[in-house]
Amino acid sequence: MAEGLRAVTAAKKHLRQKIADRLKCVSPESIVDQSNAIADTVRSLPEYKRAKTIGVYMHMEISHVVPRKSGRNVEVRTDRLIKNAFDDGKQVYLPRIIHSADLSDELQNLFRTAQQSLHNDVESSYFPSRFLKMLKMPDHEAVQALVVPNDGTHAFTIKEPSHDGADALETAGLDMIIVPGLVFTTACERIGRGKGFYDNYINLHKLASQGQGRPGPWLVGIGLREQLVRESDLVDTTNHSFPCEDHDQQLDILVVDSDIYRRPCR
Repeated sequence: MAEGLRAVTAAKKHLRQKIADRLKCVSPESIVDQSNAIADTVRSLPEYKRAKTIGVYMHMEISHVVPRKSGRNVEVRTDRLIKNAFDDGKQVYLPRIIHSADLSDELQNLFRTAQQSLHNDVESSYFPSRFLKMLKMPDHEAVQALVVPNDGTHAFTIKEPSHDGADALETAGLDMIIVPGLVFTTACERIGRGKGFYDNYINLHKLASQGQGRPGPWLVGIGLREQLVRESDLVDTTNHSFPCEDHDQQLDILVVDSDIYRRPCR
């Protein structure tokens, strides 16, 4: 079992590097063009039209002064998508990373229960030091007013909301989450950047939704064309296997440019 886990970990590392190398060559113009097409395509989804509450990631800001050394920092821009959501009357929630001590006791206990559900009710000692929260933004102007911390130590970082917004998990939850990632497949599989923030949050949210007697949020991944896995990218091209672990959350929908891919069953 340990050997199998090591093989999956190595295969993930291989895919992350493959896609990151490819993303180094994507022009800023292409990123903007693809991001705008994705925003318009997401807007056309019936699940989006029905959603009242939407969680959206904030894309990483890459300095033009510091050369882009890592393709891992390249991702779909979400500014147009966020503006669309406000224009469409959605309640918009944005992510903030907090320390585990700032998570309520109820949510900490719920996370431990979520971990047990992933490991077939076997108690897990895994408990991250930092968590993701989705906080409600009052309007688009408040999003535009967010700034990147200017401490001179980072070539890129992410804008975050303040602590003032309502926490989605402490209210009615989200109808849809726009999920970032580094690697995607047309079968709606996803590999993130390795921190586990979204996998942990989604698992926690699903369990919270069950407790509230409501369906979990629709998970919509958005990616650049260059982030789609090609057969030649895989380590095991014989079995066409994509490396996944128990905690990896599969998407319901993936939007790439103007193309929509759906998981066969939710």
